[in-house]
Amino acid sequence: MNETGLSFLDVLTGPAGAAPISTLTGAWEAYQSKRNTGASPFSAAVLVASRVDRLGFAFAVGYPAALQQMIDGVVLPSALCVTEASGNSPRAIESTLEKSVDGYELRGAKTFVTFGNLAKMLIVVAKVGDKSDGRPDLAVVQIPADRPGVSLQGLPETPFIPEVSHASVYFEGVQVRSDERLPGDGYLEYVKPFRTIEDIHVIGAALAYLIGLSRRTRSSATLISELSADLAALDRLRDGRPLDPRVHVALHGVHRRVMRAVDDPAFAEVLNAAPPDERDRWDRDRALLRVASKARDARFERAAQELG
Repeated sequence: MNETGLSFLDVLTGPAGAAPISTLTGAWEAYQSKRNTGASPFSAAVLVASRVDRLGFAFAVGYPAALQQMIDGVVLPSALCVTEASGNSPRAIESTLEKSVDGYELRGAKTFVTFGNLAKMLIVVAKVGDKSDGRPDLAVVQIPADRPGVSLQGLPETPFIPEVSHASVYFEGVQVRSDERLPGDGYLEYVKPFRTIEDIHVIGAALAYLIGLSRRTRSSATLISELSADLAALDRLRDGRPLDPRVHVALHGVHRRVMRAVDDPAFAEVLNAAPPDERDRWDRDRALLRVASKARDARFERAAQELG
């Protein structure tokens, strides 16, 4: 999507002393407002994330931005429903999508759905059969969360970013129209690339939050410049193919730089100047940056081997 007017670099301008966004609703409304001006999902997410008062709200705009980057016209708030009792690998998917008279019938359960209880639309991965080589054939459908047969159960808060809710979702004979099935291979075109797309947008939003916090505390211009350089790298990577090993290698490097930055004495000075409640939230929530680190490292190793 071509952008008009706004750019991710606008995180470096504007009143640094403005009161930050302190509610989930405020963050989502601000994100949609930026999108309505023509900003890309990435730019909208980082611009809003630079104005929030916690890492959880940065994730809360980076996640829908990733969905909108992957699926044109996705209705927000939406939730991607993949993980089941045995995990999120193709062979772990036991939910089924079977042909019916008027389209399809969806059955199964998802055990851990981010924002599942707040979503208007559910983007669901289900099995439609087996491929010729025996691997599961997966499809993706997009259905309203209030469709008959859909039930949700909220899950307990996580130890970090508790503002980001999760739910289990159950599908009992849910009727799905043919036009609600998204085109293409469910795994290769949605599940697998989303891991990379989500990293780019969530890490970008986290960087923007750190830049915003640094500006609000009138901290090191050098630190802000380094964080901005990583943000620029992510902006370029979002235009690459998410399954391209070159993207994975570069993304791994950006993530490592971010982890070094938050452990640097320069960022400790930022935290010392931050409001005590925001500093406490950072200490609680920084574990977000290490989520899926083993999978991320494995993706990098595979990419590096592929590139030789």
